[in-house]
Amino acid sequence: MSDQGKISRRSFLKISGSGAAGLGLGLSGRASESTPRIREFRELGTTGLRISDVGCGCINLFNAGVLRYAFDGGVNHFDTAEGYLNTNSERMLGQALQGIRDKVIITTKLQIRTPADLQRDAFVRRLEDCLRRLRTDYVDIVLVHAIDEPGRLDHEEVQAGFRKMKEQGKARHIGFSTHAPALMLTKAIEDGPWEVVLMTYNHLESAQAEPLIVKARDKGVGLIAMKILAGGMQGRLKPLVNDRTHYAQAAIRWVMGNPKVDACTITMSTYSHVDEYIAASGQPLRRSDEAVLARYREAAGPLYCRVSCRECLAVCPKGVAVNEVLRYAMYYEHYGMERNAMELYGGLEPARRPSACDGCSAPCVSACPHGLQVRSRLLESRAILSA
Repeated sequence: MSDQGKISRRSFLKISGSGAAGLGLGLSGRASESTPRIREFRELGTTGLRISDVGCGCINLFNAGVLRYAFDGGVNHFDTAEGYLNTNSERMLGQALQGIRDKVIITTKLQIRTPADLQRDAFVRRLEDCLRRLRTDYVDIVLVHAIDEPGRLDHEEVQAGFRKMKEQGKARHIGFSTHAPALMLTKAIEDGPWEVVLMTYNHLESAQAEPLIVKARDKGVGLIAMKILAGGMQGRLKPLVNDRTHYAQAAIRWVMGNPKVDACTITMSTYSHVDEYIAASGQPLRRSDEAVLARYREAAGPLYCRVSCRECLAVCPKGVAVNEVLRYAMYYEHYGMERNAMELYGGLEPARRPSACDGCSAPCVSACPHGLQVRSRLLESRAILSA
């Protein structure tokens, strides 16, 4: 395992503690005339919502003031979930947006974790809990969280529960998030009540989904891109990529260069993140951006598991959740989310973890169309996520 993948127990506890302490921090205004601002707003499908092209993801927060600073910079979309930071992301967002609720668009998400979740009234009760944490009477968008299997959205109780939230005015619009848009966008195009899709979309994994993106957007579905940094490996690969700021901005401009994508969301954990990311708002892709992205693809391509790809799953003899395990490792190694990544890994069924990879003949390696050494990455991920 490389040094980048290691973390001491002392460092882990320090990181964990800083997240809890951050809830007590007050709001602080840092905006000035020189602060970058959002330059473009787009219509979100046919929802009637006008959304900033760069939105704030709230999966990894330590200071509510950062959220208010993003708003001061023109960001009007804030994306959270009941599971982010064990509900503390919603609490912090509710704290940050007091007094400006009518000026922002809030998305939250509800995950189907167990069969007991498949009850319409249970979905409604959980959203009501979200609203209390967010200090609001409604959310603009509520999503079924991380749906990568089409059958889940077909369940009568799921559709009935989300329709009920909308009928009661607790959610203005409903949809789902997915790491597998090539598989799931058909659901938004053909089936059910889904108005908004939050989907993996970046310069390293988009080709399979492009035709469906066109069809979904032409039907009026609102499309928001996530995982736009294609693994977020720019820190680890800094000598190869060159300038970290330029990479993130190039990745944003690439995503928003698609007129069928209404917005993107990217985690803004620090004031510098806000400045860096919203500086790319409303700007076309530049020739220099294309060069930066090409260097990143060359360097990161053999290391990055395309979370929307599922080619290796069919050949795994043990049913290992390859893309989920490697996504959690990505959170650990590159997103600064060590604790959350370990919790997500711990929540996987033991049979779906890479426990049997040691003596496996690794058909996953030859199945990967991107040249990833899948077995080696799974063993490295197991080591860091179960430490």
